[in-house]
Amino acid sequence: MNRMVKFQRYFFLLVAFLLGSLAPLYGNVFNFLLLVFVLVLLGVNRKEVMRNIRQERVYILVNVAFLIYFSLHTLIVLLKGDPIAPPSYGTFEVLILNFILVPIYVSTFRNWLTPELLKQFLFYFCLGCLLLNVYIFFSLTGTNLFSAPLDTLNGIYNVRFGENRVVLGSKFWLEVQAMILAMASLASYLLAIKERRPVMKMVCFMMFFLLLIFLSFTVTKSSIIGFLLGFLILNVYLFRKFTLQMRFGFIAGLLVCACAFTLLTDIAMYEKRIQEIEEEIQSVRSGEYKGATIVPRVAFIRESFRHVDEFSLWGLGVCTKHRIKAWYEASEMNIAIYNNVNNAFLQYWITGGIFGLGLVLFLFGAPVYRMIRKRNFSVLIFVILIVFFVVSNTCVTLSWANSRLLILLFLAMFYFYGEMFAKLECFPDKSTTL
Repeated sequence: MNRMVKFQRYFFLLVAFLLGSLAPLYGNVFNFLLLVFVLVLLGVNRKEVMRNIRQERVYILVNVAFLIYFSLHTLIVLLKGDPIAPPSYGTFEVLILNFILVPIYVSTFRNWLTPELLKQFLFYFCLGCLLLNVYIFFSLTGTNLFSAPLDTLNGIYNVRFGENRVVLGSKFWLEVQAMILAMASLASYLLAIKERRPVMKMVCFMMFFLLLIFLSFTVTKSSIIGFLLGFLILNVYLFRKFTLQMRFGFIAGLLVCACAFTLLTDIAMYEKRIQEIEEEIQSVRSGEYKGATIVPRVAFIRESFRHVDEFSLWGLGVCTKHRIKAWYEASEMNIAIYNNVNNAFLQYWITGGIFGLGLVLFLFGAPVYRMIRKRNFSVLIFVILIVFFVVSNTCVTLSWANSRLLILLFLAMFYFYGEMFAKLECFPDKSTTL
């Protein structure tokens, strides 16, 4: 193995750790780190990089085509004069540094990625997520956990893990934090089941349990629902692979974890959230639109579709941001303080018209299509896609710099290396032990 391949592997694992920890805090900085690395690869081994890019050219060209469309759309808007709202040009950087750079970087894994290295990638991703959340936990509570554990846990639930806050000098959105926790929880759980070394199995199970506790602190509906759906599917898949004896042990282990989790979870906080949801549903039915979770999201969609003639075909392009704000300020549904639709699919439809919506649907659907076409199914890909899909319907994860890169990198890995994920999950025989 030459030195460059070794360096690429170490960088690959470093990226995994950063994706779970610092990348969600400094997304734009991470973009330039990847850009520098890709440029170095092009300088060292241009032929191999270009060969890898050509192998996945269809996926990359879809993103390039949307960039070209968006550029032409912007040019036409400016040449026509008197745009519908003030232009906002930051989207171009997004398209180049994320939608094109990320799949190009992921394509460079092809010659050296193995199932074992992929397992290490997932482990370091989960570890980075765990360490960041441990830091956040103790930065919010100090040492109170050791002196007053019950009061500390109740307090952390009441503040929903601090909600949207500044972490290490950067804004950390609660929805992004919860989404990453849901992903890491599912990945660490599968790693724990698959691991054969007793010590590492224990480490992975402890990691899963702690990540799950941290996820519960957020009391974030979309990520928790996404996790529960994925966890159910994952367990159905795993249960079918086990012998009868292993199934009894599996069920017993889940019951123990469920009991421990219930004891540590603030049930009253979840009951309060359910009551809030019921009140907001009633508010929507009565036409009052009072609330802070379901109500505004319903209002966003309804208000956006009142203006569907403006964006349904071609989109609003660089005028999107300020035009959405104008819709909400003129609305009678109490949403003037908001400036995005909190739905990634609708956001890209408004931005790029049918081309924008088609791009997002392609990115989500391409990994599933390739799995079906190659008849090489990965349950981990499927359950993480469920988390992405559920969360993307409640916030604009593909528009936030601190979550967009992570999502696009995983989506590209799912599409390019689905067979690696499938091999990672293979059970060679019925003798697999828990």
